[in-house]
Amino acid sequence: MQLVVLAGDLGPKWFHIALRALVLIAKSEDPLTSTQLAEKLGAESTFVRKILIRLIKNNLVISYPGRYGGYSLGKPAAEITVLDVYQTLVDTIPTPYYSVTSTGSEYFISLIITKAEKEFQSVLGDFTIDELLNNTNE
Repeated sequence: MQLVVLAGDLGPKWFHIALRALVLIAKSEDPLTSTQLAEKLGAESTFVRKILIRLIKNNLVISYPGRYGGYSLGKPAAEITVLDVYQTLVDTIPTPYYSVTSTGSEYFISLIITKAEKEFQSVLGDFTIDELLNNTNE
């Protein structure tokens, strides 16, 4: 999660690349390669592949190997929430309040962070890849 969000901000790079890749995959009738996705996303193909590998592990994307292979959605776009994508890719391990030198405010800080994260995830759960797909500018 970011500390400061500005209007028009896409969030962390890994997050918006994953969401935008899923929209592109959902739009395509044929599987897309990581090279095709990277070109359309303006990202490095190795970075895109790392994201896709994690999405594959959680069955959000299917990989088809071989010369004519590529990537397609692992389930219908209407069944993939933005929260699914976030939870698949976030790998930040929280710092338990009791594991740091005490200044007396750690527990309350942990309550604030926990509440903010729950609210954030609640909002993400309200949206699907299908909604992103149907609200594109193209």
